[in-house]
Amino acid sequence: MQSLICDLQTKIKNYVDNGKVPSISIGIVAKNQLSRCEYGYKKLILTKEKIDSNTIYDLASLSKVTGTLLMILKMIEEGSLSMEDKVVDYLKDFKYSDISIKNLLIHTSGLPADDKDYKKCQNKEEILAFICQLPLSYETDSKVVYSCFNYILLGFIIEKLKGNMESYASQVIFDPLNMKMSGYNPALKGLKQQCVAEEMTDARGLIQGNVHDGKAYIIGGVAGNAGVFSTIEDLSHLALMILNDGIYDGKTIFNPETIDLLKHCYTNGLNESRSLGWFFCDPISAFASKASKQCLYHTGFTGTSMYIDFDRKCAIIILTNRVHPTRENNNIADIRKDLHKTILEYLDQI
Repeated sequence: MQSLICDLQTKIKNYVDNGKVPSISIGIVAKNQLSRCEYGYKKLILTKEKIDSNTIYDLASLSKVTGTLLMILKMIEEGSLSMEDKVVDYLKDFKYSDISIKNLLIHTSGLPADDKDYKKCQNKEEILAFICQLPLSYETDSKVVYSCFNYILLGFIIEKLKGNMESYASQVIFDPLNMKMSGYNPALKGLKQQCVAEEMTDARGLIQGNVHDGKAYIIGGVAGNAGVFSTIEDLSHLALMILNDGIYDGKTIFNPETIDLLKHCYTNGLNESRSLGWFFCDPISAFASKASKQCLYHTGFTGTSMYIDFDRKCAIIILTNRVHPTRENNNIADIRKDLHKTILEYLDQI
């Protein structure tokens, strides 16, 4: 593994030094061990600060599967709700009676990919009212259209049943998995300087330690679509739990039957291959040329991604702050493909 880490260290140094991305942190989970490397800068403007092994990243949409999805799965495991339950059972103002929890989880609800009028909303209550009245952009169950609106609704359902989404995430995910540096709104907890900087904006200035995503920001930083901040170390604990059928450090965090729900495609015959939340062995993903028959993948707008491979029993975590100092940095897709190819080719040889 040491030769791989040396190779990756050279690659990520070249990417950073050539201005492709401010920083890259990589975690590889294989044989129940974490190997890692990192290089680059928390921020490049005002002051230039290097990252370290404890640097915290805004996961953006990776929050959907590392936070919201796992909370929903725990509630299914507890019997608090079912995937077949209708959204309107929990959110009475939602105007579509046939859309289910499952539709939200796999992005087949019919809700649009986006609607910029959300920016007119001032708070979480207005965001909820806005989504509940959105017109559908396609027939429910007819195709996959990735939408943050689906997971924002799931966040509101979690709050409806559990009261406080942040507390519930700590209770069922972060604390049991010993994810000490993970959570929401780190700047409010005095952790701003441990976070990478993100976009410099006219409205918000330099974003650091507060959620980058606009919808989650209006909601207050604790949202179903974004808002989780974490580290390579913490995310490796989560990956180990999933790879080991719900067990981490000798403790059962989720039942094996719950984790087994992730090992199936729920969108056969549609335009994307999706498990609950995750891409499932989908050919459009960054690992496509090396995909196994059972693997999960998800990304975040800020430059984060996680790949979990049940066949190889490995996981690849890549964290960057590619939106610093501007979101116009679009090199991340090629970087991911290169890194995944290098890592998976190495793992296939050992």
